[in-house]
Amino acid sequence: MSDDVGRDIFRRPGIDWARRLVDEYAFSLEGIPEMIRVRLYRVVGEQWIEMEQSHYLQTPGMASPVVSETGRYSSREEALDDVLHGFTKGYQGAVKAGHRPDVNWLLPNRDFV
Repeated sequence: MSDDVGRDIFRRPGIDWARRLVDEYAFSLEGIPEMIRVRLYRVVGEQWIEMEQSHYLQTPGMASPVVSETGRYSSREEALDDVLHGFTKGYQGAVKAGHRPDVNWLLPNRDFV
């Protein structure tokens, strides 16, 4: 028995964008007590993974927050590596530039409910 429902069951008037929660992770950045949550979804009837995150990182000097350039991943590991890379690269760059970690570096994702 498959662990994923086929897309046909969701082919109904008004139903769109069916996804199944695969995993959820939480972590914080050193010196910033706010928890960052990452949810991974498998699109129903597809093999790829979508990711949502509770916060985006925008450190001093960044013109805009770090946002992934892709919306689809071939695996959980690829999705997690992408989001963690963005957080750690931005965080380490700010600390190296002499900034102290601050909760204001985290911008809440209003679409994360």
